[in-house]
Amino acid sequence: MPRAESRRAQPPRPPAPTQSVVRARAADQLYKQDREREQRRSLLRGLLWLALLAVVFSIARAGLHRVFVPGWWSL
Repeated sequence: MPRAESRRAQPPRPPAPTQSVVRARAADQLYKQDREREQRRSLLRGLLWLALLAVVFSIARAGLHRVFVPGWWSL
């Protein structure tokens, strides 16, 4: 006599995606990758501006005569 567990119905499975769904998913993935790349570039650009601003502010606060003393470039 077969066991009762083997006669159970299988859970329903979703149908296979259509070509338009596959294309839409691929387009959405490309869009998200482009946005992530643009956000990384924007973040890096902002951090570079912040670093430049910090350097300029530090030099302005210390004074050019203390940062670039005469003869600092020669050996």
